[in-house]
Amino acid sequence: MLTMLEEVVLLAVDEQTGNLRSAREFSTAYALVGAVFFDLALARKIDTDTEAIQIIDHSPTGNATLDRILAEMAIRPNLTTVREWIEHIFHLRRDLEGEALAALTAQGILRHEKSKLLWIIDIERFPLVDNVPQQDVRQRLQQAILSDGIPDTRDIMLVSLAEPCGLLGYVLSDAQLETRRQRIQTLCHLETISRKVAAAIAGLDATMRQAMSKVV
Repeated sequence: MLTMLEEVVLLAVDEQTGNLRSAREFSTAYALVGAVFFDLALARKIDTDTEAIQIIDHSPTGNATLDRILAEMAIRPNLTTVREWIEHIFHLRRDLEGEALAALTAQGILRHEKSKLLWIIDIERFPLVDNVPQQDVRQRLQQAILSDGIPDTRDIMLVSLAEPCGLLGYVLSDAQLETRRQRIQTLCHLETISRKVAAAIAGLDATMRQAMSKVV
């Protein structure tokens, strides 16, 4: 099974060109950190209540990315909220996207291609080798949003990551997104950790955009 981080990055791969796509740069960077926290929560390594996030199991998961973040959390007990942790990991500049792409390539789902633009600029693409995993992610998102039942926890988390990244527009039509906007917001706030991650991403993105506007 793919990690949440791998699923979000895979969803961002254009199935026609192999390019990565996202309409919201800062939100996507924060959401990838959020995906790691979801993975740790699903692995029962961390838990969150209405205020704080805490480690409940220090043993390794066997996934290098998750274990590195878990180890980082263990030595920083002063950071307690989801927002603090997402901001902290973001500023460490971990290449979470690159690690997920490398893992997807190693699993034979993507192929890494590199070329030059004007013989100077490196251009990287990741064409799909096996499109089944991406189709599975897309179908789960469609089912979660277009149905009226309660999805499983993993799919609720997936919606709450894809929405701030602007990736739902690659899964649903504009009309579907418009008519199901309330449903999407409800799903993003259904689970405690999803609610905390969604709020943290929105707040951090707004802060970053405000800072950038002052620079410009």
